[in-house]
Amino acid sequence: MASRDNERTELEGLPDHEKRQTVRNGSFLKALRNSLNGIWLILVRERNMRIHVVLAFLILVAGLHYGLYRADWLWVTMAIFIVIFSEFLNTIIEAVVDLVVEKKYHPLAKLAKDVAAGAVLVAVGVEIIILLLIFQPYVWRQFGIVTNFSDLLHRFQ
Repeated sequence: MASRDNERTELEGLPDHEKRQTVRNGSFLKALRNSLNGIWLILVRERNMRIHVVLAFLILVAGLHYGLYRADWLWVTMAIFIVIFSEFLNTIIEAVVDLVVEKKYHPLAKLAKDVAAGAVLVAVGVEIIILLLIFQPYVWRQFGIVTNFSDLLHRFQ
């Protein structure tokens, strides 16, 4: 199938403010603006994304509070990114499915949406495991609980 990237679809009879872009972005700045608009739209439209972003901010604050090491920051950042990225994909899949089936029920549409939501749930589960593994020693140390056998030996010397 031939690419239609360079073709311009004219919407005759519509005022200019109602005409929408139907070709590729002409410049990097336009592409950047559209990308930022996509991020803004998912934050405005998707309650779960707002929840993920607020929790990510709180996790980052906790990481600053506990003074995470560089390797710990890498894992925390990846865990947060996986969840946010999966929420982006979930939103994309839901939008495309809704566009295709409109307001009709179709079992494959349900399958696609449920699997996409399940992917977010799996990502959150992985995030929780990573965060528990990373933060556990820091939190226990704050309460004076020894988490390492070598730390226990050093306390008796």
